Amino acid sequence: MSTPRRIRVAAVDDHPVLLRGLQATLATSAEIDLVTVSTTVGELLAVDDLRVDVVLLDVDLRDGTDPADNVRAVVGRGLPVVLYTSEHRAALVQRTMAAGALGLVLKGDPERDVVEAVQSAARGEVYMSSRLAMELVSHPAGEVSLSPREREVLTLLAAGLPWSAVAKDLGISVSTARTHMARVLEAYSAIGMPLRDGPREAVARALSSGQIDDPYRLG
Repeated sequence: MSTPRRIRVAAVDDHPVLLRGLQATLATSAEIDLVTVSTTVGELLAVDDLRVDVVLLDVDLRDGTDPADNVRAVVGRGLPVVLYTSEHRAALVQRTMAAGALGLVLKGDPERDVVEAVQSAARGEVYMSSRLAMELVSHPAGEVSLSPREREVLTLLAAGLPWSAVAKDLGISVSTARTHMARVLEAYSAIGMPLRDGPREAVARALSSGQIDDPYRLG
């Protein structure tokens, strides 16, 4: 009888200690091999003759890349993605999952969940590691759909810029910038989350849910 083919896994994370821990975790399975590790998606996809069955991908690589774009780039190469992350901002997690990821494992969940997620992804099945993971992907904050320009306005306001500076930075009028904000407020109201404190609350909500990143953190 032939031996079943092992599942070849690539991991993308910017923490070396985490990558070493992943290697130990996956080694507990007789059917999984961690064959390559990278700190960025670009580094992974530049690997010559990349032959893997599943990619474990951190949401926040701290390299300035957009998490959803990272998932799309990997899935575009025909590789199933499992998000392995400590990210708890619901809108960001949902947007990244919607880009094509098959699974979500939170770094605080039991190690066996990583193995089960890899096995499920290799079969083309969706996997959620815990009740908290399910709550993240079903949280109403993720239902707010914001355009790239609306997120840009929110990010500049989060950085403390006045409306005149926001408009100048984006090459639009102050009136247009305020119109984008009005649409943001409408988007929250549409899902039953009216923002009574206006733009200030919109910025706070967008930061806490992951619709935008903290501009100071990025620096």
